[in-house]
Amino acid sequence: MRLDFTLPPSSKDIDFLTQKINEETKSAGSAYPFACFIRDDREEIIAGCNGSVIFKTIHIDQLWVHPDYRGSGKGRELMEQVHVLGYKKGCKLATVVTMDFQGAREFYEHLGYICDFERGGGDNTKMYFLKKEL
Repeated sequence: MRLDFTLPPSSKDIDFLTQKINEETKSAGSAYPFACFIRDDREEIIAGCNGSVIFKTIHIDQLWVHPDYRGSGKGRELMEQVHVLGYKKGCKLATVVTMDFQGAREFYEHLGYICDFERGGGDNTKMYFLKKEL
């Protein structure tokens, strides 16, 4: 046996883990990743988000909007699509984690998220764990 710690992990290996977890938890539903992107006329990504649907919860891992498009509603548009996916998949809750230095807590709170709890991170930062009932 050997320990194989990889950064970043391969998509194939992550898919393997997801498949194995889903096989062992069939009665609870399933987990799988999602991604959503907004592209400009040249097909360049100007905004995107990704995460996972995890047993009736949709979790956003990352959300990014190009600086030139911030404040234009692109982030809100992405989150609306995440919520639509959550509804379609029977999710009861949406969750996201953000850091204080990212300045995104207010953005999520304007979308109806509430801070469930906060935790100290490294270098005197704070992590905010937010949720929204769907």
